[in-house]
Amino acid sequence: MQTMPLYTSHSPSGLQDGLNTLADYYHRAGLTINIKKTEILQPSSSSQQSFTVHGDTLNITQQFTYLGSKLSSDSDLTNETQQQIKIASSAFGRLANRVFFNRNLTTVSTKVAVYKAICLSILLYGYENWIPYRRHVKALEAYHIRCLQSIIGIRWWHRKTHIEIRNLAKLESVEHLMLQRQLRWLGHVLRMPSNRLPRRLLYGELLGQRPVGRPNCVTLIT
Repeated sequence: MQTMPLYTSHSPSGLQDGLNTLADYYHRAGLTINIKKTEILQPSSSSQQSFTVHGDTLNITQQFTYLGSKLSSDSDLTNETQQQIKIASSAFGRLANRVFFNRNLTTVSTKVAVYKAICLSILLYGYENWIPYRRHVKALEAYHIRCLQSIIGIRWWHRKTHIEIRNLAKLESVEHLMLQRQLRWLGHVLRMPSNRLPRRLLYGELLGQRPVGRPNCVTLIT
C-alpha cells in the first residue's frame, strides 16, 4: 500500500507544488478534490496568494472550522472561545430540566459531575494548543461561574465570591483546568518517539536571528 506524502513548505510556490502532487495522488486513486469545500486560510498580515487545483482557483477565507476548532486569519481566539461557550451553553440547556434543575435529583455532586464530564469537556475542547489572552480566560471563567451558580442555586443577592462558589461545587477554576490539560498533553508529546511531528515541533526552533536591541516601534505621547 502506497502512503500519501505530507507536504510542508515555507514559500507559496512550494505549497502549490505540494497541492499539485496531492491532487495527482487523488486522481490516481480515482478521487477528485472538491473545489467548493477546499479553502485557503492566509495570515492577514501577509500578501494574498492564489492557489489552484487543476486550473481552478481556490477561495480565500478569513476563518473556517477544522476538527471542531475555528481557525482565523488573524490567529485571534475570540471567535473560537465564543463558539465554545455557545456550544457548551447549548449542551447545558439540553440537560437543564433533566439534570441540573431536576428537583428529584438532590445530590449536587452528581450534577457537578455531569457538568464537568459534558459541558466542561465541550468548553475546553482543543484547548491544549491554544495560547489565550487574559480576556479569553475571563470570558470562560465567567461562563463557568454562571453554570455553577445555576447548579448550586446561588443568586447574586447571596453575595458569594467565585472562590466560595468553586469550593461549594468542589471544582477548580477554568485557568487551573486548562493548565492541567496542557500539562497532560505535553506529557503525551514528551513520551512520543523523536521522529513524531508533534515532538519535533515542540523542540523546533525558528530559522534566522533576531537583531540586537529593542524592536523598531513608534511611540505616541499624548
